[in-house]
Amino acid sequence: MTSSAVKNSIELYMVLSNKSGRQNLGTYLRTASAFGTTQVLVVGSERFGTHGAHRAQKYVDVVHFYEFAEARAYLKSKGCTIFGLSQQPVGSFVAHATPYEGTSAFVIDNEFPGLSEEQRAICDNFVHVPFHGEQTEVSSKLVLDTTVVTAITLHHFTAFAQFPVRAIEATSSQGKFMLDAMFE
Repeated sequence: MTSSAVKNSIELYMVLSNKSGRQNLGTYLRTASAFGTTQVLVVGSERFGTHGAHRAQKYVDVVHFYEFAEARAYLKSKGCTIFGLSQQPVGSFVAHATPYEGTSAFVIDNEFPGLSEEQRAICDNFVHVPFHGEQTEVSSKLVLDTTVVTAITLHHFTAFAQFPVRAIEATSSQGKFMLDAMFE
């Protein structure tokens, strides 16, 4: 297989928790769409909100599992290395220097602060986004929004995988990804 064929065969998966059945996954679906995610796996309840998705849910394949162990088995059947997004640098790779090797999945701590034990149990490795600048006692308690950490991490992964860059459509209010044009 050629180098470009290997790169084109790399897939990206996101794993989101919905154990409470009340999650609004809209911004995560929009982020998944922006980075060319193959599938979003929702674990827990089948009911979730999509407010903030800006129709991205129409362009991202969403699959449901009741348990994280089921999601892990599915991802392993796809040849995925499973990374958990961590708030802690201890025991995790820095997002921009993670040794990605191919098709990967990212477990997101979208429902609770930090990954649950169930989520951690399905991960092969962990990734964190470092903070830069002077560390103070006050700044040591800062955390980034989970969607921000997800986007930064997916940016580094898609750069590794050499995913093609999607065109942006200029609008009167803001630029947006040209989703409709891609799928018509």
